[in-house]
Amino acid sequence: MIYPWLLPLLVLATGIVVNHYFNLYVPTLAAILVLIISAGLNGFFRYIVLNLGVFLLALSITYTEKIPDLNIKTPSFFECRVVSFPDYHRNLTSFDCKILNCDYKEVIGKTVKVYSQEEGIYFYSRLAFLGKGKVEDGKVKLTTIKHFTKVDNSDNPFYNLFKIKDGLIQNYGLHRLNNETFAVGTALIFGETKYLDSQTYKPFVETGLAHLIAISGGHIAILFFSLSTLLFFLSERVRYVILGFLLPFYALFTGFGIPVVRAVFMAVFYVISKLLYLKNNPLNILFFTAFFFLVLKPDSLFSVSFQLSFLATLGIIMSIEIFRDYSNLVKLIVASIFATIFTTPIILYNFYNFSPTSIFATPIATLPLYPLLTLSVVNIFLGFNVDFLVKVMDFFGYIFLQVVKFFASLGLYYTGFSPSLVWIFIYFTVILFILLLNLRPLQKLTYIILTFIVFLAVSKNYDSSSKIYTFKSKKYPVIFVSDKGNCYLIADFEYKKALNLLKKEGCKVSYLLTENPENFSDDFTTNFNRVLSYQYQINVNGILFKKWVEPYILIYGREFYLKNEDNVISLQSSGI
Repeated sequence: MIYPWLLPLLVLATGIVVNHYFNLYVPTLAAILVLIISAGLNGFFRYIVLNLGVFLLALSITYTEKIPDLNIKTPSFFECRVVSFPDYHRNLTSFDCKILNCDYKEVIGKTVKVYSQEEGIYFYSRLAFLGKGKVEDGKVKLTTIKHFTKVDNSDNPFYNLFKIKDGLIQNYGLHRLNNETFAVGTALIFGETKYLDSQTYKPFVETGLAHLIAISGGHIAILFFSLSTLLFFLSERVRYVILGFLLPFYALFTGFGIPVVRAVFMAVFYVISKLLYLKNNPLNILFFTAFFFLVLKPDSLFSVSFQLSFLATLGIIMSIEIFRDYSNLVKLIVASIFATIFTTPIILYNFYNFSPTSIFATPIATLPLYPLLTLSVVNIFLGFNVDFLVKVMDFFGYIFLQVVKFFASLGLYYTGFSPSLVWIFIYFTVILFILLLNLRPLQKLTYIILTFIVFLAVSKNYDSSSKIYTFKSKKYPVIFVSDKGNCYLIADFEYKKALNLLKKEGCKVSYLLTENPENFSDDFTTNFNRVLSYQYQINVNGILFKKWVEPYILIYGREFYLKNEDNVISLQSSGI
């Protein structure tokens, strides 16, 4: 079989999806026994039993015990171990934490989501805190009480590495060219996106180049090439040994993001194949990497980052395989096209926007990253203490930013897409069918591009009818109104999901209506054309909203009393 890991990967993914909805219990021992039995069989039966074992393994590792519906309103004691890399938000840090001890015996040993304002929290830190929380969708979510949290890193084996990283970032900040280059540089070099504001990030979104600012396979390839070049004085085998040793540490150093782990995993397999003189198959390595990753972290299957990373890599590998007899320039262009074609359905489904500039902008915008990342390796070894070298590195970051801003100025950014899962399935089925046909490479590319254009057309959201979205909150619902190109967000706190609705509804003019404008950051408000404050009620463009005990809205003479729940009201279906 050419791709022996493809079917086990599909079976594993199927099992994860099944248990996502049904949560079936299968003992891990039963799955292991089936896998052991498969080893004693031969041929076709061995492969069938093996995949049955994989399916049972998927059910086993995804089963979750039901947690009682807790509502922890009074401060309670918790002790836990951080088991994920923290995500930084505006005022909070969120992370997964395994409960070691607490006042609620039901959650001991469970992994919960924790939100905290404390500093010095890293992967594998130990926390003791007083907190409040509740169970949502079967998952415990806790918030620590400020000044009643103790962070302990005394037994954290990675603490020194993280402190070195913090020191490097601090030194980088002292020698940076400007705040923009520093924000982009820390994302590219250290995987830290907390310094990126919406104004800096916006051009990347509008050009479809956001993938370039997240450490991924392309960055690992550039670093691989850079380190190889810097170690030119060593033999090839010694270079491979050093690279195979350093790359896993780099994944840890940058926060174990899905794209970088996938890329490092594949790079290490490539290094092993070179050291052992093995013939490597990039697709097999990709399928095995995805399989291994999902066994360790099954929920990653539903992660947008996982989907985009593996689909982009799949597209690139297939493009290189199909156009292997063409020049490197053609391969580079086609790889960019295939990466876009394979990832666009996921982007449209989750973010509702598309920019064709990513196809031709990616190869151009990538060019400054070669010297930037090469110099970043030198600066890491020098502790970011040599002002001249840091500024030269940052200069290439400046060029990178200007290239992205130039493509953003072209205005080739389109919103208002909303493909269904059925259309996405049909799209990938057609793409696969074309790839399997016995056609010349250019013919395949032509048919695939035509399929892509048709998919964009059917994915466009042509429903321009007015809608009222309500989202459950603590007291009053967050309200989003879409009315023939005009959009209104009525909220008293930053509701990030509304930003995606702006794209989904293709809003031409957007308003933020709030009683508490001080609760909103500049990063959030820049997404709206106008920010209007009010007390109790407001009337904008004939839409009257009153914030009483039960919120009330009047649109085109039709009254709606809005409940505090997740709901969508179509004014067209309501007789308007």
